[in-house]
Amino acid sequence: MERRSRRKSRYTLVLIAEKGDGTMNKHAMNSAVFGVFAAIFFVSFIVLACKTVYDSIIIKDIREEVVEQSVTINNLTDENEALSVENATLTNKIGVLSQTVSLKAEAEDALSQETIENALPKGFPLSGSATMKEAEEGDPMLVFTASPGTNVITSGTGTVVSVDMDEIYGTKVVLDHGNGYQSVYRNNGTALVKNGETLGKGYIIFSLGDDNQELGYQIMQNDQYIDPMTLIDING
Repeated sequence: MERRSRRKSRYTLVLIAEKGDGTMNKHAMNSAVFGVFAAIFFVSFIVLACKTVYDSIIIKDIREEVVEQSVTINNLTDENEALSVENATLTNKIGVLSQTVSLKAEAEDALSQETIENALPKGFPLSGSATMKEAEEGDPMLVFTASPGTNVITSGTGTVVSVDMDEIYGTKVVLDHGNGYQSVYRNNGTALVKNGETLGKGYIIFSLGDDNQELGYQIMQNDQYIDPMTLIDING
């Protein structure tokens, strides 16, 4: 068989540049060099394209994160404003509650003081006028003489702790006012109260008649008789 010789095709790239004086410069580049440059160009293009795509993805992710952060910031801002309003409301409520508690405490304190004041046996033990003298013997005692129809009344709020017989006056009623104070009422009439009763100030203990116009009145403090004049209000 006849062998035919095959020749490899070779390409030459010719670059022609025209100078300013009209002459031509020729630069020849064979196919091997051209292939190298083409390969470098292709690789560079691929790298640039990949970088562009990567940068686009990164920028997209950054934008999405910025949007999410903006939404989060807006939500937190709204929550902060809502909490500020709620805090202001709670502060006002606390102020009102504190004022209410303070007023209640003042009212309770005033009521407590009034209760203590009313319990002290300071009142006049008769509902009307009377003559008065101090007992000459024994424990301190005031002896009142009043006209029939006058009532013996409690000199302060308290609880009846005893209703007993009295050797001189007939009947003795003892009223406990608390805080160590007791008042003692001695009269020859019939007691209108019972043991264990809680009485208000001015409550009737005896009603005076023709045969029981005298009242022996005493005050005890911590189980000791004291001078009633140190507490009693003669005017009322």
